Amino acid sequence: GTKEELLPHVRPEFRDLVSAAIAANIHVAIVTFSRQPKLIQAIVQADFPDAKIPVRANDRSWTYDGAGSHEGKQAHMASAVEELESLGNVQITKATTLLIDDDKRNIHIAMNDGVRAVWFCPSKPHHLLRDLKRLV
Repeated sequence: GTKEELLPHVRPEFRDLVSAAIAANIHVAIVTFSRQPKLIQAIVQADFPDAKIPVRANDRSWTYDGAGSHEGKQAHMASAVEELESLGNVQITKATTLLIDDDKRNIHIAMNDGVRAVWFCPSKPHHLLRDLKRLV
């Protein structure tokens, strides 16, 4: 659909989480296997017009040539980190990164690579906050 058609379907948990992260000066990036980054970026910009939120999708618009893992969404995250760090005075490490994903395979890959991760269960979105609290 179009941005206008999709905006009402953005999960409230997503909006709340990103809003809270931005308010706490936590950097946010969207990493996805979707091939529609422009649509995703338009939706993100509509909801968070003043935030710099990189989007990394499977569209060949970005590269990651670093020595880190290229499995799962690791390269997506590393490329987004490079962009965020290029904005200045930001240092992001695996220890300060959190992947929230609905695919358990991506969660396992991230955790095996030293990145904290939380599974987002689409049928139980209300569990996300509980699961995030377990990290602290």
